[in-house]
Parts: sequence; C-alpha cells; structure tokens
Amino acid sequence: MIVPFPPGGGTDVVGRLMAKSMSDNLGQAIVVENIGGAGAIIGAQTAAKEQPDGYTLMYTTAGVHITNPAIYPKLPYEPAKSFTMISTAVSTPLAITVLSTSPFKTAQDLITYAKANPGKLTYGSAGSGSSNHQSAEMFKLATGANILHVPYKGGGPMAIALQAGEVDLVSSYIGSVIPFVKSGKYRLLAVGSPKRLSLLPDVPTVAEITGQADFNSDTWTGVVGPAGIPAPIVDRIQQAVVYAIGQNKDYLVSNGYVLLGSTPKEMTDLVERQLKTQTPLLVKSMGEASP
Repeated sequence: MIVPFPPGGGTDVVGRLMAKSMSDNLGQAIVVENIGGAGAIIGAQTAAKEQPDGYTLMYTTAGVHITNPAIYPKLPYEPAKSFTMISTAVSTPLAITVLSTSPFKTAQDLITYAKANPGKLTYGSAGSGSSNHQSAEMFKLATGANILHVPYKGGGPMAIALQAGEVDLVSSYIGSVIPFVKSGKYRLLAVGSPKRLSLLPDVPTVAEITGQADFNSDTWTGVVGPAGIPAPIVDRIQQAVVYAIGQNKDYLVSNGYVLLGSTPKEMTDLVERQLKTQTPLLVKSMGEASP
C-alpha cells in the first residue's frame, strides 16, 4: 500500500492502521511504502502505473484527485480515470492551528493582523496540493487574510516546522493535533467543518466567523488501486476496507475522524462530483502553479 506522503503525518498514521486491519481480514501481508513528494504526485503516479492485479493499492486523499487538478494543469495521471476507486475510509476535519505561545488568541486576532500586515504571516502545509494547503487557501479566500504559503514534504515535517517556530500557523488534521492541544502545546483557532465538533465544542467554525454558512474544508481519505482491477478483486478489497474501519472505530472517532466506508461506485461518483464542483472553487482560491 503506497502512502503518497512521508511518514508521520495524519494520512500515514491512518493508512498504516487501515493496512494492518486489512491484512488481518485478507490473510495477506500488506507492506506500507511511503512515496512522498510533489504534493503526492510522485506516489500517485507510481500507483497508477502498477499492474491492476489488486496487489498494489494506495491510501489516497481528496488532494490527490480533487486539489491537484486545480494546481497542476499537466498532471502525470488522470485524477479519476487512472485509478480504480475502492472505498472511502474517513472524513477529516481540519483546524487552523497555532502554538499555545502564539500572540493570536482567536481567529479574529489572526485575521485582523494578517489583513493589516499582508504577507508577513506564514502558514505551513504538507505540500502544494495537499489537503492542508487546500483548507488554508479556502480560509484565506473566505476571510481575506493575506498569509504566505510555505510547503513542506508531508504532515510530519509541517508539524516539526510549526513546533520550531518556522511558520506562524498550519491547517492541521484534527486527529494529528488533539494530543498537542490536550498537552497545552497547540491552540486551535477555528475548524473548517460545517458544525462545531463535539470533541472541541469551544472552537468556532470558519462558517461562524465569516458568516459563510456553506464553508466546508473537511477532506476525505480512502483506498484506490491502478485502473482496471477486476470487479471481484475490488469487491473483496472493499470488504477489507470496511472491516478495517470497524476495527479502528474507537481510535478514529476519539481523534475526530468521521467514519465513511463507501462502495466503489459511491467513491467514483464522489470524485467525479467534486471534480465538477470543488476543483473550480480551488482554482479560484489557490490559483495555478507548475510542479
């Protein structure tokens, strides 16, 4: 199972949990290989070129299929056609996160400063095209805050950069930051979910702060393979994904993840729908860049 990011980030952690439980269910060892770089493009391209026999999978993100097409006009893979969609796994809320020592106590403090000092603040992401990048740019578009993007090679390096004070803030997966919030190292200023999270009832939503009721920067992850995997194999792997979600339910829910688990058709429909609706919005909020 390819994880298209370096070790240590939220996608890697959940991908490894899923791989272990899927392995138990399939009776087949699953080796996780981190192939990071270029906003997950290198790992995605590698997965897309493998044989469609069911022995190579990828723990993917919405960024691979929905965000990257908004940034890179010439991807080395087709966001939908290059892959066999197998099943979504979890939906992941993201939060605007600062160190507890940050002078910004609220999101409004941050927004006010960023508007008055354009480009002075920096935010880290797990790479151009990552879900963190997407969420932060949507936050900037919604609030009018002018904050400079600093891409890193994965969620792990991004978190290290925040802790070292290299950047002022990040847009982080809730599951990745809750332990640091509980220990007093991080402060959450806002979440990108449509509603406040039961785990963090005191943290406002971006929708509340901006008055944009439809604001939603939640992202999803799931399992895909190269295009052309035979249907019986797809169905068997999908069953293993659903099993793995159930086996890890307590951990996932307690860390802010929303459980999904879809059919291959449902995942295919989701990707095609978001390519038509979300990708154009991301083009507006993120602009275009070359790899």
